[in-house]
Amino acid sequence: MLAGYIEASVGTAAAIISLLIDPEDFKIKYAVSIAVVPILMLAFSSYLVVPIFILSVISGTYLYTKRFYYPFIFLFAFTLLSYVFFGEGGQWRAIDAAISTGMIVVMIFDSRERQYVRANEVTRGEDRVKEVRRDYVQIAAGIIIIGLLYFYGVDLSRILVTFGSLILYAIGNFFSARPDLMIGKFLQNLERSHTKLGIGSMWFASGILLAYSMHDSLYLIMLIVFIISVGDSVATIVGVNVKSPKLIINRKKSVAGTLSLFAVSAAFGFFLLGFLGIGFAALGSIVEAVSGYPLDDNMTVPFAISLMASLARMM
Repeated sequence: MLAGYIEASVGTAAAIISLLIDPEDFKIKYAVSIAVVPILMLAFSSYLVVPIFILSVISGTYLYTKRFYYPFIFLFAFTLLSYVFFGEGGQWRAIDAAISTGMIVVMIFDSRERQYVRANEVTRGEDRVKEVRRDYVQIAAGIIIIGLLYFYGVDLSRILVTFGSLILYAIGNFFSARPDLMIGKFLQNLERSHTKLGIGSMWFASGILLAYSMHDSLYLIMLIVFIISVGDSVATIVGVNVKSPKLIINRKKSVAGTLSLFAVSAAFGFFLLGFLGIGFAALGSIVEAVSGYPLDDNMTVPFAISLMASLARMM
């Protein structure tokens, strides 16, 4: 209990300090957090979500600035200490939920980040070669995560993906300020025009961590990762190379792309979960088709499928 009070106190202190330093940057996000944090605490019976969530919000707010590194160091340290004290225990679902929701709150309610997200959405599909190149990278990332799940199971892969996401978070911040470096130039060439480095990756990481936080089911998490990495990428590759009508509900996406997303996801879903997997693939395809600014399908698809799975389990 004492540890819980200390964790909550650290998070509260970080929130107060950041609010005093930059009230305009944080007042809306913390107003939203008043509703989000208690839900996380009740859902995971953990005070650890308080400092992790707050530090994620502060880090996200200062992304692409030198201030980013100060809260990020504390965020990484808290996460590392959690591994030292709790190992592969249930606290990791709380950690992933706190990091994921913290990132999502920033990308929706921070005016600067929202502009970056908007630019990423507006320029989607403008450069076909770059879109396909991005998708190959996303497919590779998905295969790596699915491989980690298969060989190491949910608990250990969850920890590896969490630390990997945080490290990539810092790498993106560093190289966004150093496009003159060879690695920075290479990474920026993967981004859409006029888009900040790593915006799409942040949504992707948030979605993966959200899936990890809501379930311990190996096959369900595998399917979610497959849909938002391989399935979504196949949809883009097919969509930019095969002429077909645009979806009525989303003019940025095509009928061919959506059908290809469902086909590959349903096949993989049936292999993992039988007909239930096909149902999850159908839901994911529909949610992906209707998703758009300010929400990203990398977040909405994992949430929708996880929610459906939770409801199915309750019934």
